[in-house]
Amino acid sequence: MHQPHPKFKVLAGSSYDELKELPVNADMKDDGSPPYFEIKTADFEGRIVGNIKGFVDQTGEVGTSKYFDRKDRVGTTWSIQVQGRFLKPVTANDVLFGNTFSQPPRMPWGTSAALQFASFIDPTLSHDLTCERPWALSPMISTMPYFRAVHQSPTAPLPAFDPLAEFDEDVSGLFKDSSAVPKTLLSTASQRKKYFQNETHRKEVEFTSETVLHVDFAYGYFQFPELCLSLPGGISFDLKKYWCNQPARFVCCERAPGGTGPGKVFFVVQFDIPDLGNHKSSGSPKGSETNSPRKTTPQPITVPGEKALGDDID
Repeated sequence: MHQPHPKFKVLAGSSYDELKELPVNADMKDDGSPPYFEIKTADFEGRIVGNIKGFVDQTGEVGTSKYFDRKDRVGTTWSIQVQGRFLKPVTANDVLFGNTFSQPPRMPWGTSAALQFASFIDPTLSHDLTCERPWALSPMISTMPYFRAVHQSPTAPLPAFDPLAEFDEDVSGLFKDSSAVPKTLLSTASQRKKYFQNETHRKEVEFTSETVLHVDFAYGYFQFPELCLSLPGGISFDLKKYWCNQPARFVCCERAPGGTGPGKVFFVVQFDIPDLGNHKSSGSPKGSETNSPRKTTPQPITVPGEKALGDDID
């Protein structure tokens, strides 16, 4: 018997405790509302847009966005797009983006390979998935696949924002003088990521209220509405089997004092899947929030032509 795809919702806000529903695929709605979610705090002001190909809303409708028709987003299945500026100076080394968890996540077999793949995609990734409040974070400037920075007066409003429009890679807005832009940066994402893998280079750049950023965290590894993670080499995870009855959070935050882990939060985008709250493999009862790992029976993840991957974490 065919099981209906789980419905889920996306929330956004300036902290874990101040979240509101983020309209997903908002360009498909003809209700006159802006196609983005606005945030304004003492530290950050900006706009957030969520697009998911195959998003199942609370009515059970499966939707998409014109965003996925763009030639520069072929193969992309989801996107968190942000335009905004930091209102207090902070170095590019200290602005992190990634995931935080309320409790240790369940680790399926193959997690080691998945983390190795993530580190290959982003060598600046650091993580602690076994602590009381696990996290996996990278400097935003070196992890974002799409990045643009423009220089603007801090008293001027944020520029017009069209989340469906293509935008070119550009870091010139990070430097007061265009002649100061390192030649090795040029204009591609791969060059920018490679340059800012260097911690010294990240510390030399400061985000201020004069710097308007436009970033797009967009990939094609998550498949909706099946809720599967598919990696090159045939590795795949059915995320429904390992959903621990806790939200999946994408967080932009300041580096914690001491140099590692999450500190002050700038903004949060959170995925909730109420339908999986009572899933037989979800672990804790619906509504519980424990911090201790649970014993589970992981499902093997296999790569074609190879044995099942081990369940160790490197």
